[in-house]
Amino acid sequence: MGIVIRIATEKDLLPIQHLLAKANLSERGIEQNIDNFLVVEDPDKKVIGTVGIEPIGKDGLLRSLVMASESWNAKVGLDFIELAVSYGKQKGYEKLYLLTNSSLPFFEYIGFRILEEQDVPGHLKDTEHFAQYVEGVTKVMELSTDEI
Repeated sequence: MGIVIRIATEKDLLPIQHLLAKANLSERGIEQNIDNFLVVEDPDKKVIGTVGIEPIGKDGLLRSLVMASESWNAKVGLDFIELAVSYGKQKGYEKLYLLTNSSLPFFEYIGFRILEEQDVPGHLKDTEHFAQYVEGVTKVMELSTDEI
C-alpha cells in the first residue's frame, strides 16, 4: 500500500508539531484548527506531511505545508497540494490564499497567482498567520476555486 492522504485528527497533533518544528514553521493555532489539516501517511502509517486550510470568512488560507524531505518528490508534492486545493473547494471556500518565500513556480503551476501588496485583502491581513509576512520578501498568492 502506498501513501495515504487524510483529514487530521487529534492524535496527529504531535507528529504535525514535530514536522513544523523541524521546518521552522509556526505551530500557533494548530490545536484549535486540527480538523482543518490534512496529513500524508507513509505505508507504515507515519505522518510524513501536512497542510492546513485555515478558514478566513468565505475563503481559506493554506498554511504549514510541510513534507519530510526524505519522503518528498515532485509527484507526491504536486498530488498533495492539488488534493488540498480540491479539499478547500469541497469545503466551499471561494478563494484560497497562501504566503510563501519560495516555490513560486510550483504554486503558479497549480494555478495560484501572485497578488500585489495593495491587492492583499484585509481579512487575510487580519489573520494571526499574516504576522509572518515580511514586506518585499513574502509573496501572497491567490487561487479562485472557480478556476479549479
